[in-house]
Formats: sequence, structure tokens, C-alpha cells
Amino acid sequence: MIDLHTHTCFSDGADSPAVLLQKAQEIGLSVISITDHNTVAAYRTQAVREYRGRLIPGVEITCMYQGEVIEVLGYGFALEKMEAELSRHVLSFEEKQKREFALICAALQKAGAIFDPAKVVFDPKKESSRKAVLRQLRAEPSNRRLFSSDEAWESSRAFARQEIYNPASRLYVDQSSLYPDLQTAVQMIHRSGGLAFLAHLYIYAHAQEFRARLWEIVQRFGLDGVECAHSAFTPEQIADLERFCEEHQLLKCGGTDYHGSRKPDYALGTGQGQLRIPEEYLQGWNI
Repeated sequence: MIDLHTHTCFSDGADSPAVLLQKAQEIGLSVISITDHNTVAAYRTQAVREYRGRLIPGVEITCMYQGEVIEVLGYGFALEKMEAELSRHVLSFEEKQKREFALICAALQKAGAIFDPAKVVFDPKKESSRKAVLRQLRAEPSNRRLFSSDEAWESSRAFARQEIYNPASRLYVDQSSLYPDLQTAVQMIHRSGGLAFLAHLYIYAHAQEFRARLWEIVQRFGLDGVECAHSAFTPEQIADLERFCEEHQLLKCGGTDYHGSRKPDYALGTGQGQLRIPEEYLQGWNI
């Protein structure tokens, strides 16, 4: 059993690298990758240096495709080269939160939300601006009319995917000034000597459109493979993406998207209880 999609406290996970790797040993993972958002700082920690299991260098790069925020997973890169690429193309967490907050406030004003930015309190060094904004929006029940679903109204994760990142939403925020585009993200990984995979296709707002054009996207941007297994996927979705990769001779990856207590429904190694990612996914990686 392997898990190639996990997060630590160096991005938005709850566990330190030491705690995460200890859990990986306890449940018997044969291979793990730490794929923090837009940082590889976890790989500079003592816990990672001393880990005796198989640990594949990983990162999850946030990027833009046709106005929507998506992610690309990178694996097997040279650490120093990836650090240089991230420094060149990605904003710091704090700067990104500050800029995103300003963009969200402008979008909410345009949409007619009852919302006072001065009442939003958050630490941009540690906290997501989206979570803080959602808390303030929910303080005024009439703002519910602007949301496309109860899930987006109640969950910061759904608020991001269904509203903020979704070009069809009344609350959409163009984040192209905050993130590199898809082409750049793939190039960052390749220049660092790594493999690039489209992450969790089926969680995006326009997942069906992505799926219909997936081969075109893979060819156009030079992706090496697709994340076939994820905690949010159904067995049918996993099988579909596995078939797609086999038909087009693409590499496969998969992981739980583990965040510790920040996403308690996604357990390390098993997702929501039924996920089992085979080591055979690594066939052809050559890293």
C-alpha cells in the first residue's frame, strides 16, 4: 500500500513531517510522498532526512487553467532545483493570502454581499483568507442567496471549489495574478527533473469538461500522467482514470490527500476507509 498525496504543517496539513512519517510506518505504507502546496520545506527537516522508508520527493503546485484554479502534482525532482522554481514562480503564503483577500473583497462587493472587510480577522502568515471571509459572510444569513449550494455555504473547502475558483459562480475570483498557469507549473516540474501529474480531476467545478478534454490537455501541456485514485473519488471514477492512463500509455499516481485533523475524513493510506493504492502505480516512473 502506498500514499503519494499527503500534506504536513508546512502547507495546510495538521501533522509535522515527523508525525506523518511515524504514522506511515505504523500503518505499513511501503511508499509515501509529502506533497505540500507550493513548498518543499518539509524535505529539509531532520525527520525526513532520517526516515528509512521509501519517500519520493513531491509537491502540489497550484495553477490556473481556463480561469479555474487547479493543481499539478510533481514527483522525483531535484530538491534544490524545485526550490529555485518555486521561489521564482510562486508567491509566499503570506503574500498570497493578502492579495487573495483583496480580490475576494472586491468580488463580494460586486456581487452585492452584505460584508464588512474590516470585521474579517485572520493571520495571513498562518490562516486562509477564504476561511475567514466565509465566517464573516455566514454572520449575515441573507448572504446565502449568493451561494450555489448548502455545501459551499457550510464548508470552506466547497466555498473555494464551487464559488471562488468557479468561473460560473457569482462569487468567482480571477486568481490568475496569484498563481502560475498550467503550462508553467508543468515546466517547473520538468525543469527540476520530475514527473508531472494532473491532480484530483473529479473534484474540480468543471470536472466533466476536464474529463472530456483530458487527452487534449495531457498532450498540449506535456503531462506525464494523471492522479487516478483520491479519497473523494468513487470506484467508478478511479477505474475510469486507470483505463484512460492504460489506453494512452500514461503514468498513474494516487493518494489520500491526507491533511491530518484538518481533513479528518481522509485517513492516511485508506482515505474514507476503502481506498487502497497499489504499488504497481509506480511502474514506469523510473525514479
